[in-house]
This record gives sequence, C-alpha cells and structure tokens, in this order.
Amino acid sequence: MDLNKTLGNISLYNVKQYVRKAQNAVLNLSEMEAKVREATNNEPWGTSSSRMAEIARGTFNYRDRQEICGMIFKRYTEKSDHEWRQIYKALQLEEYLIKHGSESFVDDARTNIELVKMLRSFHYIDMKGVDQGINIRNRAKELSNLLNDESRIRQERKKAKENAKKYGGVSSNSYVGGSSRYGNYSSNNGSYDEDEGYANRVFGDGGVFGERYEEQRPAGNAKFEEYEVEAPSSNRRTSKPSVGTSNVNATNR
Repeated sequence: MDLNKTLGNISLYNVKQYVRKAQNAVLNLSEMEAKVREATNNEPWGTSSSRMAEIARGTFNYRDRQEICGMIFKRYTEKSDHEWRQIYKALQLEEYLIKHGSESFVDDARTNIELVKMLRSFHYIDMKGVDQGINIRNRAKELSNLLNDESRIRQERKKAKENAKKYGGVSSNSYVGGSSRYGNYSSNNGSYDEDEGYANRVFGDGGVFGERYEEQRPAGNAKFEEYEVEAPSSNRRTSKPSVGTSNVNATNR
C-alpha cells in the first residue's frame, strides 16, 4: 500500500530525472558533464539560474572547463535537426558563460567560433510546418557577432558583474582580480547563496516561451551590432571544432 502511494506521488518530471541519471551513468559522464547535459536538455523550458551559475563556476577549473566546452560543442555537431532545442539551449549556455564564466572559456569559445557560425544556416521544419530553426539561426548570428567583438564582450561581462552584485549571483569577476583583456574590473569572493538572488529563477526560454525571432528584424531592434565575418568553409553540421591554443575538443564520451 505504501509502495502504491509512493508511486502515485512520482511525477513525470521525477521519472525523467531518474532516467537522465541512469543515462549519465551509462554514458560515463562526469558530474560537470551531467550538469551541462541537464542545462541543454530537450525540455520546453529554461534552465535554473543556480544550475547555470554552477556551470559558470566550473569554467574556472581547467578540467571542468574542458568538459563544459566539449559537451557544448558536441551539441552543435552531433545532434539531429529534430533535436533543435538542445542546440538552441547550448547556444544560450555558451552566451551565458561568455558573460559570466572565465576568460579562458571566452578564449575557447572564440577559437571555436566556426561551430557557432555554421548554425547560421540551420534549418528544421517540424511536423506542423513550423520553422523551428529560425531561433537557432538568429541566435547563432548574434553570438558569432558577439564573439567577433572584444569590446562588446567586455561590456557584457561588466554588465554581468553589476547584475551579480545586485542579485547575489556569480560573475566573471568573482574569481580573479585586477584588470584583464575581457574586463575583470575587481575581485569579489565568488560565493553565492541559492536562497538569495538565483534561487527559483530560470535562465533562457527553452526555445518556446521567449520572443520568437523573425527573419527580417528592424535595424533598431537588433540586440548586437552587425559585423562582417568570414564565411565558414562548410555549412555541414558534421564538422568538428578547430582547436588553436585552447586544447579544447569535442571528444566522444
């Protein structure tokens, strides 16, 4: 009887959590890889801000940063078109980490910018005839523009720092002090309280609840300034990341 009552209290969300944990074990994912996998899942809602902050903290650790980059890059190169939501969330996560993560993560992201640029031509029409690729195309355009503009990155990281002070969250300035290339203006203690600021908050829209991008947007509404960028050598999504000095690779695990 108690077992039946317990089973009756288990929601579909709980079941999915258990399944995801089992899959993580089968895939032999590390704790950080499992967090990135959760943040870029296929659910039609955003990720908790506390989870995003945990991943941002991980970018200050060399091994964790490699695992984070590898998981994000694999979302871009290994997911099928119908798994567009996971690609969309990976773009959201990368943008968040550029603003809140370590400078080394920014370097890794800029080294592998071609992975983002190839998504500017992403197309997927679902069974209802809805173009689900439009959000990915436009977010990829904005993110590639951001990665190409060092000054813009500094501005966004400065804003992230100011918001972190306001809401008690984590920012790119929480771990290293002094001035630097991407604008670490001061040293903070790097701690945050999930009961203050980030608790119960959700980052991102999961590709459903936020603004739906249109192909032609008025120039005055563009989030980022347009830049001339070199066209990628290939638009095929099977390409692997080009690695410079970052030593980050999208390895299969």
